[in-house]
Amino acid sequence: MCARSFPVPAVVTVHDLGFRHFPATHTASQRLYLNWSTRHNARHATHLIADSHATRRDLMEQYGVSAERVTVVYPGFDALPFANAQRSARLPGLPANYLLHVGTLQPRKNLTRLMDALAAVRMHPSQPELVLAGRSGWLSAPIRQHAAALGLGDRIHFLDYVPEADLPALYAHATACVLPSLYEGFGFTVLEAMACGTPVICSNGGSLPEVAGGAALQFEATDTAALAHAITRVLDDAALRAQLVARGADRVRCFTWEQCAAQTLAVLERAFQLSPTAMAH
Repeated sequence: MCARSFPVPAVVTVHDLGFRHFPATHTASQRLYLNWSTRHNARHATHLIADSHATRRDLMEQYGVSAERVTVVYPGFDALPFANAQRSARLPGLPANYLLHVGTLQPRKNLTRLMDALAAVRMHPSQPELVLAGRSGWLSAPIRQHAAALGLGDRIHFLDYVPEADLPALYAHATACVLPSLYEGFGFTVLEAMACGTPVICSNGGSLPEVAGGAALQFEATDTAALAHAITRVLDDAALRAQLVARGADRVRCFTWEQCAAQTLAVLERAFQLSPTAMAH
């Protein structure tokens, strides 16, 4: 929906500008529509809401939105479905020691680099394996081909879509959840893993550092060696794993729907007060 669809004040939420950072991961028609709609809303909306400071910066830098016209409102996160994850039974067929990634298989998720990092630690005594849970997305075929080319076919497990009811068990029994994304507009997977008591390793892509808030082990998104080192640290250090779990539990509580609703309402009220409609009354 575009800002001029109705003759009233318009507040538009922008989740991310991944299509600007990684245009090759979108079709031409997607890029055309997303760029047109974002530019239109950036020009004509009364106010804009961004899911993260990373997206706010993108709107200001790439579409010329002034600082006073865009407000960051973090989405809420409902941890209740994950509350009993640590007591859940292990899903059948999964390895004893696995690193987990949850998300669509697509280039911006940086999964070939994650596979390269797994290859680098393949001789680790704990023999970690990799579980990829998510549907195949745009340009996913090379990701599967990369696993075969590395000779890791028996160490990488493609689960496709996993029902929401099974996600808590999938997270809880992972040694760590790894998010190597080149770009994320928010990153709910970080919070889901933390809510399940699972250590998180994440890149500095997009909003991931601000969502993780120091409760994850972070690395440069384009540095395979740094990712391999982070994985090794988590595999080797039980105290580090416990520290990440404790910090993650605290971090999850920072994202509530009550806070999101209150902040969104404040933006809506301010937009109305500044509009010609309000001034006419």
